[in-house]
Amino acid sequence: MKKNVEFLKKVNLFRGLDDEKLEVMINCLGAVVRTYKKEAIIFMAGDLVSEVGIIMKGTVQVIREDLLGNRTIVAHLAEGDLFAETLACAGAVNSPVTTIAMTNCEILFIGFRRIITSCSSSCEFHAKLIENMLNIIAQKNILLNYKLDLLSQRTTGEKLRTYFLSEMERSGSCKFLIPFSRNELADFLCVDRSALSRELSKLRNQGKIDFNKNEFEIIEL
Repeated sequence: MKKNVEFLKKVNLFRGLDDEKLEVMINCLGAVVRTYKKEAIIFMAGDLVSEVGIIMKGTVQVIREDLLGNRTIVAHLAEGDLFAETLACAGAVNSPVTTIAMTNCEILFIGFRRIITSCSSSCEFHAKLIENMLNIIAQKNILLNYKLDLLSQRTTGEKLRTYFLSEMERSGSCKFLIPFSRNELADFLCVDRSALSRELSKLRNQGKIDFNKNEFEIIEL
């Protein structure tokens, strides 16, 4: 686990912990690393989730499917991101979403109860760990509010504009890469794929955006 310490120092869950404490903590928490091939299912909808996942390598998508088979991409996650923390926090609740490895992945898993419960040794880092976890869950709630605002837009064009403005703010530039293919972007925005393609072409023809595959430039919105 020593080789992962430098990486884990950059993960929000471990913010404020020095190298020595981090090594001790990882051993105390009983963390395990599991690998997944591309398109492997990490958690299936309906599973009981008790562990928090930290992406060490690769990318992951969280998706939700309705009874008719319509797919919505809830989130796209990359190296350093956490997932399943809210499900694990909720206790014995069946997951409403499926988590899939989009590339070959290496993921560190920690039992949620091990994070929020002081061990028999009363390790001093637990208070900081709990504080960091509460902050992460609060930030996820903010992201959920953003997604609700995005999906509440009435038209495909309004959803695209809201999404593009958010990506500009996130990247700090009018040029940015998105982590989605066209079909995936449609699933993320919950819009018809043909309607999405038409709207993108319309915005480009109007001189408002330009794009090449998943690279976008915002000219005027």
